[in-house]
Amino acid sequence: MRKAPMKLLKRIALAAVLAIPALPAHAARQAYDGIVASVDDQIIMLSELEELRMVSAEQQPGMLHMPADQQRQEILNRLIDDKVVLVKAKQDTTIKVSEKDIAPRVEDAISHYVEQQGGEKKFESLLKQTNGMTLSQFRARLSQQYLDQSFRQKLQYKYVGDHEPSNQQIHQFYERYKDSLPMQQNSLRLSHIQIKIKPGTALEKAAYLKADSLIKRLDKGENFVDLAKQYSDDFSGKEGGDIGYTKRGTLDPDYERAAFSLEAGDYSKLPVRSRFGYHLIKVTGKKDNEIRTSHILVRLTPEAADSARAIAFLDSLRTASIKDKDFASLATRFSEDKKTRDQGGSLGWFTREKLDPRYLQAVDSLSVGGVSPPILIGDAYHIFRLDGQSPERRMTVEEDWTEISQIARNYFLSQKLSTFVKKWRETVHIENRLAQFKNLPATAEGFEENGSGEAGPQPAPN
Repeated sequence: MRKAPMKLLKRIALAAVLAIPALPAHAARQAYDGIVASVDDQIIMLSELEELRMVSAEQQPGMLHMPADQQRQEILNRLIDDKVVLVKAKQDTTIKVSEKDIAPRVEDAISHYVEQQGGEKKFESLLKQTNGMTLSQFRARLSQQYLDQSFRQKLQYKYVGDHEPSNQQIHQFYERYKDSLPMQQNSLRLSHIQIKIKPGTALEKAAYLKADSLIKRLDKGENFVDLAKQYSDDFSGKEGGDIGYTKRGTLDPDYERAAFSLEAGDYSKLPVRSRFGYHLIKVTGKKDNEIRTSHILVRLTPEAADSARAIAFLDSLRTASIKDKDFASLATRFSEDKKTRDQGGSLGWFTREKLDPRYLQAVDSLSVGGVSPPILIGDAYHIFRLDGQSPERRMTVEEDWTEISQIARNYFLSQKLSTFVKKWRETVHIENRLAQFKNLPATAEGFEENGSGEAGPQPAPN
């Protein structure tokens, strides 16, 4: 069986790590820092290198067997390539990215982290403990990461496109390289039934009427921006409701469907229901597969009785599934997760390390075949069944289609992009200073502060 070059597969896996802004790692707490490389005016810090080395080692078990120096050089080369792409993207006058374009993604990510940690105060405490960061500083860091990511993606799209491989190409990729795909360690196979918390009739009606009254005021000539600033329940209200340009497939499907049906300059004549509430949508620009919208949100927040109703229904389904051992048919009939209900609620395989902590909390104490009590995740309650577990397994196209598809897509795009990156490297000034840092510890724990507040090791003299 032919194997893909391991270097390439490692770079693809690392690209996935780099593409996802992560919570600050403990490695970043080191007091000592320094510049390990630069690409024109873009710099790469030792703390950045070490943080990504930790994350990639956790997600790529094979890296643990590499010497620490080799790990650093592997990741630094990839970081340098990313900086080369970023420099070329910022030099390209046809590529435009603004903070408004990425603001919705930043706020969605922060909302996810806050929810994951059990509230804003707990999240702020985590930031302070791990890196001495405030929420404001983390927001700024996340914004910069998303801005840089958007620049790189736009340049990639310009030169190599964003082609999704066909099913045949994915199967061919798997058959050719399956022996090189990473082993899945400590995996769990899960199914679930999801029931959303639905606001009662009175709340639903009140929100609709409020949104409809604002549309009537627009019809009479009132200013959209002024109404958004005064009445919108979304963070974008202070900006007059503007959320910038977004690609198709980025926003809530119901919101997006309504927005793309409008012409530039038009606003929705009826309130648009999404999972957040009712929207008044105004389209301010269209280009290719992107749309720029402003909106006024009348948020719908369910009450305690609405949550209790969802919990009671899921409890009845859990009891029935345990009694009749027919979880899949119940999921097909009742689950409100459109992506999984036709598969009997199957979520597939997850490694424990990659599993959302809330999912892991729900299933960690279950035996195979066990069903969890209802657990709140986002705007819905779920019950989970543990379908299977394995200490080590190989990925298959039948059970890991989504992940294999993504690896195959990244592989094909990386092949195409690498040709351009090699040429671009010759047009920028690259300085690799890693050799100047002597006796770097193999682990993050090796970066310990000394009594003076400094931390070793020290860079070698120039």
